Amino acid sequence: MKKLLITIVVLLSITLACTYIFIPNKITISGKEHIAANQRALLRTLGESENWKKWWPGEKLNDTSGDGSQLNGLTYKITDIRISSLPVSIFDGKDTSLVEFTFIPINPDSTDVSVIGIIPTSYNPFKRIQAFFRAQKIKKDIKNILGSINSYYSKSENLYGFSIQRTSVVDSTLISTYKEINGEPTNEIVYSLVDELKDYIKKQGAVEKGYPMMNLYTKDGITYLVRVAIPVDKQLPASGNISYKWMLGGGNILITDVKGDHTEIKKAYDQTELYVADHNRVAPAIPFQSMITDRRKEKDSTKWITKIYYPVI
Repeated sequence: MKKLLITIVVLLSITLACTYIFIPNKITISGKEHIAANQRALLRTLGESENWKKWWPGEKLNDTSGDGSQLNGLTYKITDIRISSLPVSIFDGKDTSLVEFTFIPINPDSTDVSVIGIIPTSYNPFKRIQAFFRAQKIKKDIKNILGSINSYYSKSENLYGFSIQRTSVVDSTLISTYKEINGEPTNEIVYSLVDELKDYIKKQGAVEKGYPMMNLYTKDGITYLVRVAIPVDKQLPASGNISYKWMLGGGNILITDVKGDHTEIKKAYDQTELYVADHNRVAPAIPFQSMITDRRKEKDSTKWITKIYYPVI
């Protein structure tokens, strides 16, 4: 019996010694993922906690209340938004730890996301062991979280809400007209300009080579300048407000596909402009809509198909 007690005491002593030898006073949490996404866009999107439910690998919670997102019994919550990082708290129902997601731009279309945090342990051996297993769980979660961010946000349509494609301008010959009006233009006004161009193209014996294009411009939200153009097969002479335009091929242009009404088109414009700013580009010419759907014939605006063309350098 005495030998058994001695054996138990020795084993407990060894276990306690190992606890202090192999479990440090502070456990480092770290992780890293290379993501094919723009750094500004990624930080901006992840900084909005309501977006987390779109990619979160655990329970999909609506975080607009600020309650955080849960994974494996832990609650993750953004605590701040900094210039290049997001501090995140991790709560297990009793203790809270902090990690920081840092976003390092590698080039305009890729970002290294690194995570670092410190989990303090305790001189109490039982709490020290609990902290160790908690840290292991967090390490596993961080790896899972980074993988989900990578999988979801490496697609531009998830980052900006629309598919934004980069391509080269093809040589185009255009015929164009314009009109200044008070108030936002209706379909009737826009298509009256389109019909004017179509009639002129027909009279000149030319052939249309693409869909009608439109650009709207306003300084004050009251007076609008409506520009409309149609690609044609040859150069045509000017007449009144109708003029010849030429798009030089070889330049860069962004194309954004949109399905929906004017509200969706406005969102797509706004997101394309964010893309331009994120990538430090400028527009050498005005952007325009290519109206794939004839909006007079299709009364259901949710079915409209539009392409936004945004020249950049």
